Amino acid sequence: MLDPATRSSIRGATQLLLGRREALSEFDLSVDGFWHSFRAMLLALPFAAINAAVQHGMLLADSIVDNGSDAAFIAAQLTDYVVDWVAMPALLALFASQLGITRGYVAYIVVCNWARLVLSVPLAAIALLLGFGFLSIEMAQLLLLAILGVGIFYNYRIIRWTLGKGAGFAAALIAADLVLSIVLSQVIDRLFGL
Repeated sequence: MLDPATRSSIRGATQLLLGRREALSEFDLSVDGFWHSFRAMLLALPFAAINAAVQHGMLLADSIVDNGSDAAFIAAQLTDYVVDWVAMPALLALFASQLGITRGYVAYIVVCNWARLVLSVPLAAIALLLGFGFLSIEMAQLLLLAILGVGIFYNYRIIRWTLGKGAGFAAALIAADLVLSIVLSQVIDRLFGL
């Protein structure tokens, strides 16, 4: 069972996705709320596991990886998952003052964490449909691209509403987050020999 703060945060993240700025009141934007928001990482883990399992199954089917690399694949995926959740918050914490986001930093991270949980659900649904053969790869890629677009706009909106920054800053932060995620994922894959 989810605690009331978690339910409220998930409700708020869903309402923000629908464009309701007043949903910011659903979040605990205190320091305690900041640490509690990383619970979203645990709640999103099953959805990430579905994505990883389908991806691994497709790689095995295409003979891109062999069965001996199962443990390395799982370790790399788990490491990438954790690093992806903590890298940008840590980096922003280091440079919050220089970026002029000290005041909104906690709110931004809280809302982003819960938003990531909300976005993980349709991603896992697409992976399941693809894995069970109900979607072609092309259709799955099209849907994933659409979700990526929604996610970018969602993040843009969160930046504007929590950090109070302009479009240029929002675009730069989104781009930096995407690049950081891609680079770290590639580094982690290489570390695990993938």
